Amino acid sequence: MPHFAANRLLAGLLVLVLSLTTAAANSAAATDKPFGIDAMLRVAMLDDIRISTDGRLTAFVVTRAMPDGGEGELSSRIYLADKTKGPAKPVTPEKTVCDKPRFSPDGSKLAYLAQNEDATDVYLLQIATGQARRLLRGRDEILDLAFSPDGKSLALTMATAAKTTEARQPGCDAEVEVLDTGSGVSSLYLAPLVGAATPRPLVMDRDVAAFAFSPDGRFIVFETTDPAAAPRGRHHVTPSGDPSPRDATHADIAVVAVAKGTVRLLAATEASENAPCFSPDGSLVAYVATAAPGFYFTAARIMVTPAAGGTARPLAQTPDARPELLGWSADGQSLYVREAAGVSSVIYAVPLDGTPPRPVSDTPHVVARAALSPGGKCLGLVLTDSDLPPEVYVTAPSPFVPKPVSSVNQEFAAYRTAKSVAVRWQSTDNTTIEGLYTPPVVAVAGQGPPPLLIELHGGPAQASQRLYLGSLNSYPLAVFSERGYAIFQPNVRGSDGYGPQFRQALVGDWGGQDFADLQTGIDALVARGLADPNRVGLMGWSYGGYLTAWAIGHTDRFAAASIGGGITNLTSLCGSMDLPDFIPLYLGGEAYERFDFLFDRSPLKYAAAIKTPTLFQHGVSDERVPFTQALELYTALARRGVVTRLAAYPRSGHDIAEPGLIRDLMVRNLAWFTKFIPIGGLSASVPPLPVSPPDNG
Repeated sequence: MPHFAANRLLAGLLVLVLSLTTAAANSAAATDKPFGIDAMLRVAMLDDIRISTDGRLTAFVVTRAMPDGGEGELSSRIYLADKTKGPAKPVTPEKTVCDKPRFSPDGSKLAYLAQNEDATDVYLLQIATGQARRLLRGRDEILDLAFSPDGKSLALTMATAAKTTEARQPGCDAEVEVLDTGSGVSSLYLAPLVGAATPRPLVMDRDVAAFAFSPDGRFIVFETTDPAAAPRGRHHVTPSGDPSPRDATHADIAVVAVAKGTVRLLAATEASENAPCFSPDGSLVAYVATAAPGFYFTAARIMVTPAAGGTARPLAQTPDARPELLGWSADGQSLYVREAAGVSSVIYAVPLDGTPPRPVSDTPHVVARAALSPGGKCLGLVLTDSDLPPEVYVTAPSPFVPKPVSSVNQEFAAYRTAKSVAVRWQSTDNTTIEGLYTPPVVAVAGQGPPPLLIELHGGPAQASQRLYLGSLNSYPLAVFSERGYAIFQPNVRGSDGYGPQFRQALVGDWGGQDFADLQTGIDALVARGLADPNRVGLMGWSYGGYLTAWAIGHTDRFAAASIGGGITNLTSLCGSMDLPDFIPLYLGGEAYERFDFLFDRSPLKYAAAIKTPTLFQHGVSDERVPFTQALELYTALARRGVVTRLAAYPRSGHDIAEPGLIRDLMVRNLAWFTKFIPIGGLSASVPPLPVSPPDNG
């Protein structure tokens, strides 16, 4: 099939909104090491930052592939930084998966979780001596923990199995997994730090998610769901009691009195209320309210309500209407949030008086993670960029002057990467669309513009941001760039970071305006001489896999495609995925209600039109997008003689987590695109990218 003609968008404007001071061929002049897949496997990921009350100590989780490249899961260790003693160092064993670091109020102790084969244990580290002891042997899966304000106990949420007699039938030895309408709950406990440390139940009759102590320790505010609400879909009932996946939510906010265990609802409306926290004086509770049905694309805003009960009031809307609440400012007059903003993420202060949010993170880089210290005086951040390896930084909210406290990725300062730039163009309906364009690291002598590889993000309500190109990924972006490919990451309709209307534009329209946005973006790059129209490849995971599969059924412009964990048949996905609300809310109904429409928007329907060589990669135990989704389209292409391969990843769900399998993902993608989209023939120098002022479109 012919692709969208380039002249449909010549009237549109492609604007590069980040300054480049040199041509792409010279972008790596300060470094000289070429990126390879082995290097990408060593890049550390950083998460769950915590700062002590006085701001002196910072703890965070570092996740990376094991140095020996073993077959096991990725390794997660807790690092601890003391700003008086230099960069952070690991404080947990290398081969034990540890997470959820939590400081005691006086900063003398660090509690954390350690995963074992059967459950989760709680450990307590004496920071001064470096000695750790097991405080609690996990009986169930421990989900989260927090110190009480007096430092004498820990609040814990633990997942408990639903009561069922069906897992093992009378006279049978086998235990089976039962799909039922019942489910276990995540309960709240209080565990003392001395003595036997036997947890005392606080809330057992309803789900408890995010929670926080009041400043005086007398109450815990928590996110919960109505125990009387009818279940929305099937749930797993297993002896392990794994919590059911969360889909569309209708959560409320409740408060439990720690001494008596009495529970009262604080905020319970048609909206979904989440992530509560007390003000510094304990008089107010802030939370995020997401408009019903509490789904990925719906708008959210910060609310505050009296802790004793009363009428809640909204604060000013944040630009993207999807704030991640970090906590209260030290003076209690504003709340800090992190939020997607185009191809970046930033921090805002949302004033308590209802005036508009004001930017806090005065940095050109992406705030990939953020946390606020107790008392609101320090921010912990993961800062990164397409050419900046991620590290942890600490700063006061004002003045905002981030100081690095980690050096876990310091070796990659010597590796060369190209700088991604934001590009904007007009789509078919004249809406301004944004994406990221990354030129090749080094230009290769030859003919014409560089070949283009396109990565489509998942979600759909995720977004491509200026994250480090060398970071661990199914697709070896840094290696592609090093080998001579340009990379394009478009934020098509439905993406996060551009407000709720943009995010909701895909409701009922998968394969519609999103596909038009992709096509017009490619045409824009081709028209500016930034991509060879005859050497274009397409790849994406999850929803990105859906749009990849859809695209190759509607145009023959792609020389090769790779579909990872991708959706190919919406009718069969609707009742087989682990999120039963997902397809009905996005596309207007169940498969038995909208069968013809769902199949009309399924890539499988257009299999007869596909000619593009296509690689499928899928986890065999994927419950989010079942493995059969890959199998259906792969079988159709194979029977028609289209060049195709299906790589099935053992022991893997929707995310591939074993280092050896991640290596295979990247190696296989590199080989696939190298085979079908040759590098030879690049121009002697990649055209310099024009610089213009930001277009706020």
